[in-house]
Amino acid sequence: MKKTKLLCLVLALVMCLSLVACGDKTSGNQTQGDQTQGTQTNNETQGTQTSGGEVVAPTLPNRVILGSTTDLSGDFRYPGWGGSSAGSSDIDINNLTMGYSTQETNQGGAYVWNETAVAEHTETENEDGTYTIHIKINEGLKFSDGSPITAQNYLATTLAFGSPVAVGAGLSGTGGQSLVGYADFNAYTGPGSETGTKEFSGIRMLDDYTFELTVSSDYYPYYYAFTYGGVSPYPMGLFTGEGVTIQDDGNGCYLSDNFYEKNGEDYVKAAEIAENRYDLTKYPFSGAYVVSEWDEGTKTATLTLNPEYQGNFEGQKPSIETIVYVKIVEETQLDQLKSGGVDVLSAITGGELTKAALEVVDGVNFAETHYQRAGYGKIQFECDFGPTMFQEVRQAVAYLLDRAAFCQAFTGGYGVVVDGPYSPDFDMWQAVKDDIELIDYSFSPDNAVKVLEDGGWIYNSKGEPYVAGASGVDAVRYKKLTDEEANALDIFGNDAGNKTYASVANTDGVEYKTVEINGEYYMPLAINWFGSQPNTVTDMLSTALANSSDLAAAGMVIRATTGDFTTLQGNIYRDPSMGYLGSPVYGMYNLATGFNSAVYDQSYWWRTTPDWADYSSDKVIDPYDLAFPYDETAEKLSYEDAVAASGDKLGMDYLSFGMVYNAQTEDEYNQWWMAFIERWNELMPEVPLYSNYYYDVYNANIENFETSPFFGPASAILYANVKGY
Repeated sequence: MKKTKLLCLVLALVMCLSLVACGDKTSGNQTQGDQTQGTQTNNETQGTQTSGGEVVAPTLPNRVILGSTTDLSGDFRYPGWGGSSAGSSDIDINNLTMGYSTQETNQGGAYVWNETAVAEHTETENEDGTYTIHIKINEGLKFSDGSPITAQNYLATTLAFGSPVAVGAGLSGTGGQSLVGYADFNAYTGPGSETGTKEFSGIRMLDDYTFELTVSSDYYPYYYAFTYGGVSPYPMGLFTGEGVTIQDDGNGCYLSDNFYEKNGEDYVKAAEIAENRYDLTKYPFSGAYVVSEWDEGTKTATLTLNPEYQGNFEGQKPSIETIVYVKIVEETQLDQLKSGGVDVLSAITGGELTKAALEVVDGVNFAETHYQRAGYGKIQFECDFGPTMFQEVRQAVAYLLDRAAFCQAFTGGYGVVVDGPYSPDFDMWQAVKDDIELIDYSFSPDNAVKVLEDGGWIYNSKGEPYVAGASGVDAVRYKKLTDEEANALDIFGNDAGNKTYASVANTDGVEYKTVEINGEYYMPLAINWFGSQPNTVTDMLSTALANSSDLAAAGMVIRATTGDFTTLQGNIYRDPSMGYLGSPVYGMYNLATGFNSAVYDQSYWWRTTPDWADYSSDKVIDPYDLAFPYDETAEKLSYEDAVAASGDKLGMDYLSFGMVYNAQTEDEYNQWWMAFIERWNELMPEVPLYSNYYYDVYNANIENFETSPFFGPASAILYANVKGY
């Protein structure tokens, strides 16, 4: 199996899920300055009240303060950096400061060629089964410092991230792996290398403004093949290190020898590239704005106009001089809006918050726009260790939460329940919704107990039959682990820790842990849950699920830990730089996820090998994939033939690949997609809680501000203006 996710070819063109704190965009780290950060105290920006008590929107300078309850991390240059997901706020800053991608998403989420950047493009199917995209960019494009943007800038990340140097910088080294010649280029280690070739034959730089990308026949046909032409320009040096150049002598592009310089066994440029990731001053920007100030303490970013920016895919340029992106908290966000501390509140959701926001809106002082969210709030499980590695446990949690009531309570009627990783507005959902067969996870403690008993959770801590109503450590069910389960490896290839699994500390003093009895191991049905705070959903789940009598009666316990959203993400990604302590503890999280485009490609998100573990947020190891993996023999099979060959069912990894690499028509794609959602629904790696309406509420002095599910404030602000400017 040679296909590999096109992560590094272009960040913007892989359908990615941005993670936000479920609640919906609330995360922790409230500071004393949260209520006023990013604001000014002069009278021109403060809201006032009339004698009748009516709040009057403040008169604005040519500046807009965008508020977000999701933490900014400063990871603006390349959000996600080698992983499958990125924080939504970081993506917003990236969208505002990175421009001239050869393709951009329009208001409906579709990828379109960016005529501001691209002078011409052609796509050719070659006789050998490869696929060449020829692109000529417009001359005269410049970075914010006035330096020219050339073909080298569009090719730099693909080349750098496709090399072994990228691995040393914390990336996967898979940039451009879909292109002809990747394997040879990736194997090259520098001058004198005994493996590989310095040229990347599938990348040609024909002149300063023209280049070609030739896709390998291993990656073509592909349902979204046109997106292979999506690349973005970055300053030389940012991801190659200083002094590196790109050349092409006719056999393909290559990086100058100094890129591969070593200090012992380490690549010198690897450390430089990793350091550049968070450097916001050394290199210029290509987008509508530049980051002129970043305050990590208050999570505030100040952006100012890039005078060199020529427009987006429609040639649209911004008129607002300054954008301040501030960290706010849910409890005080409307007060901040009314006082002028923030001008735009995005993605307000939840019944009480939505009602409160709409009470502020009057069409004169404050306005709103709303849309069905392209995403969903969820409980997310870690599926490679502890109780949540077992399908029946995840299903039991779904049965023990009344999702319909939860959705109604949280959204106040401004949302719906979904049963999988999709938006109700997706075309493929509309096409299959009458035919799809999904397990009904309606609230049912009886069904929860049944799936647990069928899954072997029938013991107490002594290895005796479980008896409902017991106390202490015997209040929960235990499962006798097989040797394979006891010695399981997590998706990274490490000991899953099932023999030593234990619940986090609690005020009741009871610790649930795996016990050894006569050489056999029994695991407790005790789930460690991490929820961000302050967060409405965290609070609601604590009452409706974790501390419910139904959960206790089923023989399950959920132990809660709360903290900020960055720490939550760090534990999901298992990244020590984000608060991960070195070994997995939490099997359950609550957060939300959103689709950034209408492109739905989850290939490589369900790989069962350690090489791809970083791309799996749920870390599912599907047994059907182990029994019948997706490999070269599977690539040309229709869905019916693949099912017949498997002898049973297809796994998540197989289905995710078949969806985009085997399907040739829309009907075929929808067939694979339906099977994918059905299998996901069986495995239940996440419990979808709601797909809600988003309300963007803003100061009415901001005009022409129109958002959509795929066109959020960071995109819409280019079309907006402040009244009087």
